Amino acid sequence: MKILSEVAKKQPHAAYIAVSKAMQNEWNYLQRIFPDSAELFSPLRQTLFNDFFPTLTGATLSDTEINIIEKPTRMAGLGIRDPVASAQISFETSRKATTKLCESILTGNAVDIDSYENDLKLVTREMKKNKNEADLLRTQQLINMLPEEKSVKLRRIFDNKCSTWLSIIPTNDNFFALSPDEFRDAIALRYHFTPKGLPSMCDGCSESFDLCHTLNCKKGGLVTARHNEFRDLNCDLCSMAGLSQIISEPILQESNENEDLEGLRADWSVRGFWDSQRTALFDVCIFNADASSLKNQPLQSVFNAKKNLKKSKYCKAAAARRASFTPVIASCEAILDNEAEIYVKRLATIMSKKWKTSYSRVLSYVRARFQICIIRSVSLCLRGSRTKWRGAGFVDHAAIPMNILEID
Repeated sequence: MKILSEVAKKQPHAAYIAVSKAMQNEWNYLQRIFPDSAELFSPLRQTLFNDFFPTLTGATLSDTEINIIEKPTRMAGLGIRDPVASAQISFETSRKATTKLCESILTGNAVDIDSYENDLKLVTREMKKNKNEADLLRTQQLINMLPEEKSVKLRRIFDNKCSTWLSIIPTNDNFFALSPDEFRDAIALRYHFTPKGLPSMCDGCSESFDLCHTLNCKKGGLVTARHNEFRDLNCDLCSMAGLSQIISEPILQESNENEDLEGLRADWSVRGFWDSQRTALFDVCIFNADASSLKNQPLQSVFNAKKNLKKSKYCKAAAARRASFTPVIASCEAILDNEAEIYVKRLATIMSKKWKTSYSRVLSYVRARFQICIIRSVSLCLRGSRTKWRGAGFVDHAAIPMNILEID
């Protein structure tokens, strides 16, 4: 664990996967076979809480935050469990699940495989249910103990599906490997930490530079880039699903000054997405739920307001072109609106048929691609420059033709 704490300084994403997917399973195996082993894991717990978690997140953590981080990812944690607290539960689950097998070994009687498997599933399901209920209650208590801004953020993460990216094993080939800055920025956004290495003033508008401002400031085009990255990803995924006539930024309505018609263009269009041979139009909005104008509103109310705004703008023009329109609304934490969730599920259904693989596997893949795309674009808003770069060369304004005739 100390070695992985050193690795986490330069490769936090790789170190996180190594602990959560590999090392944790090794100590869980030991917990299942040795009784009363909780105290033996105290040194591991100390290294995990005092060295690994602070290095991984790049932040100074309170006891409450550490206790939240060790909870499952679906409960706003990172899924690396406390080895001392989980030791007794793991052993009791193993002992109860193998009772029939132990009796058969001691008595020499044959094992009824069907009875043993049914008993194994029943015990495992019951212990898992009890553990989840205890984790659920404890996580809610811990979130309520945090300052208001952090508790609101974590309650939002806790209540919505935005943690799939933490369960995917990253490689450079599957687009899920995050750089150190991208990973720590994602953790900072998730737990409302202050990212390290940020300037005190915004280089675009000279305002105070904090996490909230950087997600809102449109200077330099970084917020627009966040939008465009998500648009391009969806075009790529629709192409991978085998869909036809995918157009980026299709013109929905031409402007007409005489008739006061506003020019409209969607973000992407796909033929045959919802209905056979019918064009489906989509337009995306990614917003900062912690903005001063939104933070006091319920998340669903913000989703409804932005969705209704998109529909009032595009639906009439889309109907005139015999096309359907779907707004895709998401927060900077990669929380999707209900209609966006339906879009994701439909896309996963089409891709699973194209790839001839299970729907659940493809759904996880699509969710993770969405979340990683938003995470990277948010990190760009934090780390990118909002001022223009100037080249050192000169610009020729003489408009001299470059074709030179040969003269004998």
